[in-house]
Amino acid sequence: MSSTQNLLEEPSFQQAAEIRKRRDNAEKWEELRNYVYDPNKGTIFNESRIHWVFTVAYYAAFWLGLTILFLISMAFFMIDLDDIDPTVQGMESPLKQNPGLAVRPVPDFQTTLIRFQQGKPQSYKPYTDHIQAFLWQYENEEQVGENFIDCEKGRPPNTRDKVCRFNIDILGDGCVWQKDYGYDEGQPCILFKLNRIYDWEPEQYAPSEVPPQVADRWRPDHIAVTCEGEFPQDLENIGNVTYIPPWGLPTYFFPYLNQEGYRSPLMMVKFENPGNGVAISIICKIWVKNVSHDSNDQTGVIRFQLLVD
Repeated sequence: MSSTQNLLEEPSFQQAAEIRKRRDNAEKWEELRNYVYDPNKGTIFNESRIHWVFTVAYYAAFWLGLTILFLISMAFFMIDLDDIDPTVQGMESPLKQNPGLAVRPVPDFQTTLIRFQQGKPQSYKPYTDHIQAFLWQYENEEQVGENFIDCEKGRPPNTRDKVCRFNIDILGDGCVWQKDYGYDEGQPCILFKLNRIYDWEPEQYAPSEVPPQVADRWRPDHIAVTCEGEFPQDLENIGNVTYIPPWGLPTYFFPYLNQEGYRSPLMMVKFENPGNGVAISIICKIWVKNVSHDSNDQTGVIRFQLLVD
């Protein structure tokens, strides 16, 4: 046999390495298959079948017991829960009978900054859409039914379980969707409402007790609201502020008793000429005798920022 024939029959170094690699891979796969399930030993993941039967039974019993315990706890909770009257009320509630303010628009709940570019609809459309979507529930056709009553001349006696209709016309004609709620002209309107607290009623000031901040707009049947710059530079940049209606939120909507179809009273605050290109920190407060102001707990106040580019 010639040397040339021997070279043809014997594998090269590269071929031999490839053969060893395939053999090693085959052995590894065989080891893995045997680890998952070894037919010779009858084991699964190196544990006997009896072991897995007891393991599965243990965890099934554990989670079943946990589920039963949860359902029993929820049953006792639901028995104690009243669909109408909350169990925890008054000063025992988390809000301590001290409501806070809420504003719209808030399309992004991760920030309190309202920022847009004057004259550029794509920048302010999320804000105007949010206001419009919220006001939809105040349309006349959404406030129809036996549970709704008219209260503009005062709430009729013995109607605590009824819902007062809210007439959005009192929000004026300057803060309407046809005018983009003022955002197109750089005069944004902000919608205000009170957070709901069950059975809370405003306690009004006596005429001699009215705070000077709201003395020119105070009415005994309304809750006044003020907005101002939080810091000295904000006081310079906030510009003129218009309240619609001027006297604030009507008190005849209270108390909230979880009435079907209840609507919170609303008002608009229009920022007529905020400084352009600067972030303005604004703090707004409600003024009523039985509400204290605490910016840390957001009771009686709300803080947000406004930036008009």
